[in-house]
Amino acid sequence: MEKTKNSDDGRERTPFGERLFLARRRKGLTQRQVAEQVGISASNLAELEQTGAGSAFTVALALLYGVNPVWLALDRGPMTGGSPAPEWLESLTQEELEITRLFVEGLVAARRTGKPPHAAKAARAKRTAEDNDDRG
Repeated sequence: MEKTKNSDDGRERTPFGERLFLARRRKGLTQRQVAEQVGISASNLAELEQTGAGSAFTVALALLYGVNPVWLALDRGPMTGGSPAPEWLESLTQEELEITRLFVEGLVAARRTGKPPHAAKAARAKRTAEDNDDRG
């Protein structure tokens, strides 16, 4: 199992353990406080922060720390906030992301009005993105 970064006592942590440690510190909690709120022992939490590769407590810990469970378990997506992007979306350029965003906004607007989106709207979205790119 891959190890990374040194812990306070000089031992190396696993990537998952490092994310657990980072999230707990960011939240300003002690291991004892976390253990009481999640229902595990402080020593089990310490072991997870050191050598853990995920556990049944991953989601509970993520919710307590206010971080994205997918980020905590898999290091995918943002640490906090929204859902991680699908893999195909992560590979898009900024221009492609802007076109996609505008297209989705058109779909949402069409759904609200009950009218089907038209190809012209998608083309207009592409032109808008290109115009924005020319200005930037």
